[in-house]
Amino acid sequence: MAVAGVLTLLAVAYLVVDLGADAGDDDAVAEAEPQAQEAAGAVATTTPSSSVPSGRGVSTVAAPDRAGVTLPVGPVGEFLPAATSGGTVGTGPVRTYDVEVEAATGVDPVGFAGAVEAILADPRSWIADGSVAFQRVPEGGSFTVTLATPPTTDQICLPLNTAGILSCREGDRVIINLTRWLEGTTDWDGSLEDYRAMVINHEVGHALGHGHLGCPGPGQLAPVMMQQTKGLDGCVGNPWPFPGP
Repeated sequence: MAVAGVLTLLAVAYLVVDLGADAGDDDAVAEAEPQAQEAAGAVATTTPSSSVPSGRGVSTVAAPDRAGVTLPVGPVGEFLPAATSGGTVGTGPVRTYDVEVEAATGVDPVGFAGAVEAILADPRSWIADGSVAFQRVPEGGSFTVTLATPPTTDQICLPLNTAGILSCREGDRVIINLTRWLEGTTDWDGSLEDYRAMVINHEVGHALGHGHLGCPGPGQLAPVMMQQTKGLDGCVGNPWPFPGP
């Protein structure tokens, strides 16, 4: 059987698997290199700066209706770039990024790119402390944000074991698992819009060199670099590196 046929069957198979409350994590980075990621986490503080008030806030990113979406709806393993660009957001050193969507997802690449750009441009994102700025480019960015089906995510993320349910950061690619983008996870205590902001900020945080953090205490906001998909450990879900009111 051709490779494309195998991947198509895998993509369909994943659609009928009940992921359950315990399925998924916003990434698999720490499973492969926990010590390196924890060391990187020393500079990945998510405590808001004095100029950014603390609070969970509300995402401004709209969640499109997924009704009628049947996978696969396009070629598996073929990626469609969002061949558009955006302005620079933030005041720090500029990190360029491009966005692509696997054709099999059926998701509009320009629409997905707009959602990613809105998240990274939010004043509560990584740009808040002035350490980084972002600019979306048509291609050749310093990192790529990719939306992929579960089986393709598994392939790209190797040797990490994403098991059809996780996202990851592999090299200069931030891989967002389609199931997580469409459904979130039942361990998350907020909206799907906020979950999407969390997973983008978390995985881009890895691309910026930040590692995982834990819950600072019951009832407190979770650091965005906490693996919130696996559970909140008594913390309150938080999608932002620098939460606002």
